[in-house]
Amino acid sequence: MTDTITPQTAQRFYDWLGAKHDLGSRFERQAKDRGLELLDAGSAQQFLNVGVGTGKEQRTVQAALPPGGQSFGIDLSREMLDLTRQRVPETNLCQANAEQLPFANGRFDRLLCTYVLDLLGTAVLPQVLAEFHRVLQPGGKLVLVSLTEGTDAPSKLLIGLWKTAYKLHPLTCGGCRPLQLQTLVQQARFSILKREVVVQLGVPSEVILAER
Repeated sequence: MTDTITPQTAQRFYDWLGAKHDLGSRFERQAKDRGLELLDAGSAQQFLNVGVGTGKEQRTVQAALPPGGQSFGIDLSREMLDLTRQRVPETNLCQANAEQLPFANGRFDRLLCTYVLDLLGTAVLPQVLAEFHRVLQPGGKLVLVSLTEGTDAPSKLLIGLWKTAYKLHPLTCGGCRPLQLQTLVQQARFSILKREVVVQLGVPSEVILAER
């Protein structure tokens, strides 16, 4: 039994959610912006975004790339891919699962994954992180952003309520539940360069910068 929603449920939900997904920016924007700042797309040559969503981060990445740099993105949701394609027609997109990335070993020097791992079952997280390790070059940088445990009284209270709602109906929470990724990232043979928790409107997000 999985401890979260199935990939098929996630795909259907985010196909339905479409552009409404941008409403999540009120809770996620600061953590995503911090992740992009840490990852420094301006020095990337080959950039992969795992879970492009509506394409806002992909647009930022594409605009920041140096001459000759390329951006790639994947998502399970065709609707999200279509929205991203409209925002960033020059990027390279495909429908794929993070557990089996359709790219060669060492293909990328930067990898971004925001609010995807907290949708996935705990049992598959090591495989997904192993895939991230495989497609990154030695010395390549990785940024992960996910919902996490609270760090102060308001965020701890909110996460407690979130967990209760999640138990009743996971899609009330968009299928996401709080994670703590640091140990898993280290077990996947990444070196953690920085870990921060960003709280926006009471919602805590873990931001990890790591190197292969």
